[in-house]
Amino acid sequence: MTGGIRLVRNFHWGQTGDIPAPADYDGDGKTDFAVFRPSDGGWYIFRSSDFQVITTAFGLNGDRPVAADYDGDGKADIAVFRPSNGIWYLLQSTAGIGGVQWGLPTDVAIPNAFQP
Repeated sequence: MTGGIRLVRNFHWGQTGDIPAPADYDGDGKTDFAVFRPSDGGWYIFRSSDFQVITTAFGLNGDRPVAADYDGDGKADIAVFRPSNGIWYLLQSTAGIGGVQWGLPTDVAIPNAFQP
């Protein structure tokens, strides 16, 4: 690094067994700290815009978090891929709960943002 100061930030968020699920859940253009807790299906999100903690239950043990902006509103939606049945379950910020069967139990789900 040349002539600059590097800021290092440490932030403890989650507990053992949680799966990181960082994304921009509040639409402010910054990635929010978030984890999915498979043991209880809980999502724990620390929003960067107002420093509020948002919690919600969405998913089951064995699900994989696949948060992304699926409805195109600029905010990441809570979502899980369930390998046991190949269904993507979405909790969209504008369209509510939905599901799409796409994949096999051996697939690796790759989330992506909505592209109009």
